[in-house]
Amino acid sequence: MKEAVIAILVAAFVVLWTRLTLRNIFHQPLLQRKNFLGEEVVGSAGLSFVGSAVLGWLLLCWRGLVDWHEGGQLMFASLWFGSLGLLDDLAAEEADAKGWRGHLMAFLRQRKVTTGFIKLLGGGIGAIFLSAWLFSVNVPTSLPRLSAHWLLLLIFGAVLIALSANTLNLLDVRPSRALKGFWALTFVGLLVSDGKGWWSLLPLLAGTMAYAPADFRRQAMMGDAGSNPLGACFGVWVLNHWMLPSSGIVTVELWILLAVFVALQIYAECRSLTEDIKRIPPLRWLDELGVRK
Repeated sequence: MKEAVIAILVAAFVVLWTRLTLRNIFHQPLLQRKNFLGEEVVGSAGLSFVGSAVLGWLLLCWRGLVDWHEGGQLMFASLWFGSLGLLDDLAAEEADAKGWRGHLMAFLRQRKVTTGFIKLLGGGIGAIFLSAWLFSVNVPTSLPRLSAHWLLLLIFGAVLIALSANTLNLLDVRPSRALKGFWALTFVGLLVSDGKGWWSLLPLLAGTMAYAPADFRRQAMMGDAGSNPLGACFGVWVLNHWMLPSSGIVTVELWILLAVFVALQIYAECRSLTEDIKRIPPLRWLDELGVRK
């Protein structure tokens, strides 16, 4: 009963803070953007639920409902990836460089440092840091740090976090798509973990629910400032709750998730995800579900 009351209070606080922050964001001229239909909307609105989630994790860690290490990892992922995403959102000047491959090629061939390349590099550094932190506290002390096994775990974790962040970013090109993607991943994640770790997801779930009406009504876009931290936090969460406890063993479910993320990156580089969704009626229906016509 006590935990249920705390959950309600924390969720209510996150919802309220998200709505207040979003109201303030709507009055920021610097964040005004045009959406895919050419309508004036507010961009980088994902900052509203990112900041609220950080406060939510602080409260949950303080009450002992979320481990300080995991809470710290989620807060770092939110702030680090959110800052990189905001930088990319505000710059928005490299129309000729699209996707991670485009930004990488712009650097290798033209020696051009785009904000997308900075986000790519910074995201990789952040993912490595988070993976090192996570596997420093989540694997048995019998596994020596910097051993071959530990380094392989670090690489696996870093790749998963980075690809998870980019996967949500790939979805954030139409209203509600990134939100639905995050909610779907969360549903699958909780199924695999048998509901364990739901406290850690509560702030992001409450924040995204509070933000969702503005996105579904095409009044706001979460931008990279919202989609990147959403994906990174999910990556951190699954590494905390899908690994075998204190074993240092990567589960089959994690390998499948990584394979799905890799396949999506390759697919998005070769084809238009939006055009293919339009061609498949069930996906088109799901994509447009709840979105203002």
